[in-house]
Amino acid sequence: MKVHGIGHGCAGISFLHAAGCGKGCAVPIDLVTTVMLTDSPTPIPEDESGLLGLLLEGWSARNLSLPIGELGWVVKSEIPIGMGLKSSTALLVAAQRALCDATQTNMSAAMCNNLLSSVQLAAGVSITEAIDDITVSSDSSIPWLVAATDVADPLSEPVIVPMKEVFIVIRNQPKAEVNISEFHDRRDRFEDVVRMLRTDRPIEAFRLNGHLVAEALGDDEATHLCEDLEIETNCPAAITGSGPAIVVLADANQADKLTKFLDMRELNWIRTRMSIVQKFEVVT
Repeated sequence: MKVHGIGHGCAGISFLHAAGCGKGCAVPIDLVTTVMLTDSPTPIPEDESGLLGLLLEGWSARNLSLPIGELGWVVKSEIPIGMGLKSSTALLVAAQRALCDATQTNMSAAMCNNLLSSVQLAAGVSITEAIDDITVSSDSSIPWLVAATDVADPLSEPVIVPMKEVFIVIRNQPKAEVNISEFHDRRDRFEDVVRMLRTDRPIEAFRLNGHLVAEALGDDEATHLCEDLEIETNCPAAITGSGPAIVVLADANQADKLTKFLDMRELNWIRTRMSIVQKFEVVT
């Protein structure tokens, strides 16, 4: 099997859901998807929504070059699928980078945003233009507050977030159906999240965003679990993306207590950490 090109995309956890007020923010974490473009077509179980086929269609529709002959993909991913951790976007970002690597193509940020956003909308895996998700999966070093529905000019602003250990509770349930009006009804409160992010209150923003998303989804279980986690461990907890995963942020000295609580509740969880550059860290 010949490998034409290779690319990577990373996972992210939500600090602001874009459906609430048109702005989004996610923080990169140390979970990665790697995609290789090959000359051997094979089934891709990680691509339930047919994203890779749609990406090739979008690539060809823009008259971009492709390697000669049959094409296939190899995907290796650490990101749980369908949990609100940007797995679909990470897959697309990694595949787009593999295509660029294979064909020596340089794409502007606007062109990349347009291509990947159109694929996600066509596949039905996003209810917004998803520029915030594309941003976090593409740049695993800095959290950004972006206009998540503006493909050409997302007006990115860096956000200061303290470095934390990240515990992800994997809940055994499907993603909830999103009623966009439930998010719009909470627009003013989502704007409060934006103000918190802009005034260096990211943990407050993380908590409030998670609370609002759980409300909008009618996910009472998520609300109760987050409350229990915070009471028992003093660690902030919130739903990520549109769920169902719950993210808990911890300092190193809180990890043992949190681990014991998660195991006592017999929850399925994984541990990772934020992936942000030192210059944007703050001490809490």
